[in-house]
Formats: sequence, C-alpha cells, structure tokens
Amino acid sequence: PGLSNYLLDVSEETQIKLEEYIQETKIEGLNVISEGNIPPNPSELLVSEAMINLLEKLKEIYDIIILDGPPTQLVTDSLILTRLVDSTVIVSASNETKKDNLHKIIDRIHNVEGKISGIVLNKVVVSAKEYKSKYYYREENEK
Repeated sequence: PGLSNYLLDVSEETQIKLEEYIQETKIEGLNVISEGNIPPNPSELLVSEAMINLLEKLKEIYDIIILDGPPTQLVTDSLILTRLVDSTVIVSASNETKKDNLHKIIDRIHNVEGKISGIVLNKVVVSAKEYKSKYYYREENEK
C-alpha cells in the first residue's frame, strides 16, 4: 500500500493506521511512503483534505518531509504539490532539458505561488577542466 491507497482509505473513513503505509529503509531515520496504486483521480487526491491532514501528521513525526513528484510538463500533480510544501527543488537533466522548458516550469511554479529553493542539474558529464570553465554558483540577487 502507498500514498494513493492511504488517501482513498482515509476518505472512506476506514480504521487504518498510518504506520501501515510507512516503510523503513536501510538508511537509519529514512522512511518512505510509496506512491501506491494509480487511482482514477490522482490530482483530486493531492488537493484533498486527507492529503492536508496526512502532511500535518507527518510533520509531527518527522523533521523533514520530501515529496517526489512527476515531471511538471507531463501532469499537473507536481504543481499541486508545490502549493503544499515549504519549498520546491527542480531536478533538470543536463543536455536534455531545454532552457525554454525550464523557464516555463519555473513560471508555472511561481504562478501557483510555489517557492523554489534551487535546481539540481543531473546527468552532467564532469571532468575537472570542463567543470571549472562552464559551471559556477550564483547568488539569488545576481539575476
């Protein structure tokens, strides 16, 4: 069972325990709730009162909660999640994600009043020489 199962079970007011949906990992202190079965209405579940209540319960148990969403260009679920969290980290693939698409994603997140704390660039081919010449850190106020 996963997130979708939990949200459906809670909305049906069955006697369920959150602990049944939380899975321990090999990493101490890291637990996960898998996605669960694909429901007919995933976006509706994410904006449900059950989801809000779940996040509140998880905040009582955990110091940090990370929600992993699907690509924002494919479905609206990730945009919905940006409204439920304190901050969003965008993960972008080097040499795959076009700059225009990345700008559109950033605009969409800002349009739903989501906050972006950063972008992770993955799939980067790194050699010491290329890294020094092509990549740099930028402060937020340097636009």
